[in-house]
Amino acid sequence: MTDKKKKNVQIIPAQTELKRRTVNYAKGMDINLSPEQLMELEQVVQRSTDNFVRQIGSDLADTRQLVIDAVKDNGKSAIALQGCVDLAYSVKALGGTFQYPLMTQIAKSLETFILDRSTATKKQLLVMQLHIDALYVILASRVTGFGTTVEQATIAALAKLAERYGDPRA
Repeated sequence: MTDKKKKNVQIIPAQTELKRRTVNYAKGMDINLSPEQLMELEQVVQRSTDNFVRQIGSDLADTRQLVIDAVKDNGKSAIALQGCVDLAYSVKALGGTFQYPLMTQIAKSLETFILDRSTATKKQLLVMQLHIDALYVILASRVTGFGTTVEQATIAALAKLAERYGDPRA
C-alpha cells in the first residue's frame, strides 16, 4: 500500500473590493429584472441580431461575387478562396449565437471543403458558390434553428458535393 499524503489547502474568500468590481456593484442589475429592463435587453438582442443579418448578408453578396469572378477567370481563385475562408469563419463563429445553427453547419462544411486549398477548379468554385447560396437562402428566409427535412437534406447534399469534388487540394 502507498501512503497518501493530505495536501494542505487553504480557501481564501474573495475580497469585497474585488466582488464590487466584478459585478459592477454601483450600476449592476438586480437578479429580478423589471419589465422595462427585460424590454431593454430584448431590444439590445434584436439590434444585435439585425446587425448580424445585415453584415453577413453583405459578406455573402461580396464573397459570392468573388467566386463568380473566379469562375470566369480562374486566376482569381486564390482571392475567392480567401473570401470564402473569411466568410466561413465568421458565419461558423456567429451563426449559432444568433439562432442560426443551420448556417453554422453549412459554414463548417464550406470551411472543411476549402481547408488547405490554395487554388480551386471551376467545379470546386461552383461547390463553394452553392454553399454561399444555401447560406444566403437561410438568412433571407430567416430559418432559425436546424430547419426542416428540406434544410437537412440540403446539408447532406452539400456534404456529398464537397466529398465528390474535394480533390485535388492544390
